[in-house]
Amino acid sequence: MQGMDHSKMDHSKMNHGDMQGMDHSKMDHSKMNHGDMQGMDHSKMDHSKMNHGDMQGMDHSKMDHSKMNHGDMQGMDHSKMDHSQHGTAKPQENDQVVYGWANASTPAGNKALQYSDLKSLEPQKDTREASSELVVRLGGTMERYIWTINGKKFSDAEPLKVKYGERIRIKFINDSMMAHPMHLHGMFMQLENGQESVDMPNKHTLIVPPGKTVTALLTADELGEWAIHCHLLYHMSAGMMNKLIVANVSDEQVSTTPIQGTNSTQTHQVTEQKGAGHAHH
Repeated sequence: MQGMDHSKMDHSKMNHGDMQGMDHSKMDHSKMNHGDMQGMDHSKMDHSKMNHGDMQGMDHSKMDHSKMNHGDMQGMDHSKMDHSQHGTAKPQENDQVVYGWANASTPAGNKALQYSDLKSLEPQKDTREASSELVVRLGGTMERYIWTINGKKFSDAEPLKVKYGERIRIKFINDSMMAHPMHLHGMFMQLENGQESVDMPNKHTLIVPPGKTVTALLTADELGEWAIHCHLLYHMSAGMMNKLIVANVSDEQVSTTPIQGTNSTQTHQVTEQKGAGHAHH
């Protein structure tokens, strides 16, 4: 067929089965009737040379995108794409944010127990107002991996000292981005959770969420030196620990700050409070 004038040939009557093996790279496809291309096997075609500008208006919903070369999609204007059909997670209307070990959504139809739900099984025997406040500030650095109480790790810290018999408010302030379950040995604390003082629950470990403050009342009725530390042991071993000393100390020795408007003469009225909680070691 070399030298023949193909422009005058009637290709409609050609036996295309005999065309196998022909070199189509030299053929002028610009005059082909692409309407007749329906049903062709396009899987073997070289699409890299296609004019994609002509693809506007195509129905892409029926295209198999699993075989697309997404590396070639760089530079596409995605701002005009309709993403409204993509699945997105939406919070349930009755989801409840719970502050504790972590912030989480409660599954629909379930109730998450919060500190505000807790109530003492028996009436508290010591219902005095706090006469002083002990600040326990929680911090640390991930870069050096040191965890601290009041800015110091255990090996560098001075022990916390409180008066025997005093009613104290312990204020845990979490300056870090991690939750800390703070544990006190020897005595129970009464969590200030919105309950009346007679109904406040006894706790020996309080979870302090990141960036939050949790307070509890303590009757310092057990003489001795008691450990106070984060119950995440890798935080404790990295420095978040101290000693709470309960002793007959002078006003100049205590680590607490007096609360204005309270009567300091109540500090030694603990004879009847000894049964308020069992010592925890």
